[in-house]
Amino acid sequence: MDKGILMNQLQRVPKHKKDILKNQFINKFIITDNEYYQNYVNVGDGYFLWCCFKHQEHFSTFFTNEFGSVFDSIDTKNVLLFWDYYISQDNMDLGRNELIHCSKQFLVNNLSAFPQDFYVFDETLKWVVIITHEQQNKHGDTGFVIKLE
Repeated sequence: MDKGILMNQLQRVPKHKKDILKNQFINKFIITDNEYYQNYVNVGDGYFLWCCFKHQEHFSTFFTNEFGSVFDSIDTKNVLLFWDYYISQDNMDLGRNELIHCSKQFLVNNLSAFPQDFYVFDETLKWVVIITHEQQNKHGDTGFVIKLE
């Protein structure tokens, strides 16, 4: 992870728009009526939003090194992202409390600058790409995609 890129080269979505987009994202993709989600919101560290995803029937996995190929199949120029990964409290607060805007190509070119457990989507809310710190299947895939189209 490169904190210089995270702190200095990325654009934060303005608060009013961020709140709307994150709420839309959660309503569309996340199961919120369970204890795990309540712990995610109220406890924080050690809980990951990707454990609460809806739409499991639209779920596919990939190795992290396939990230660029996964994005080649998604028609978007700009993305929104946030993360849960806990390295330090300020990094986790930045990831959970902000919404970052960047070009798809910037993200692909600088993937190693971002912490694990991050969520990438665009304003259409038709898809989300997630990189996790845990294997999602017996093959060792740590990324997954949910496409709703």
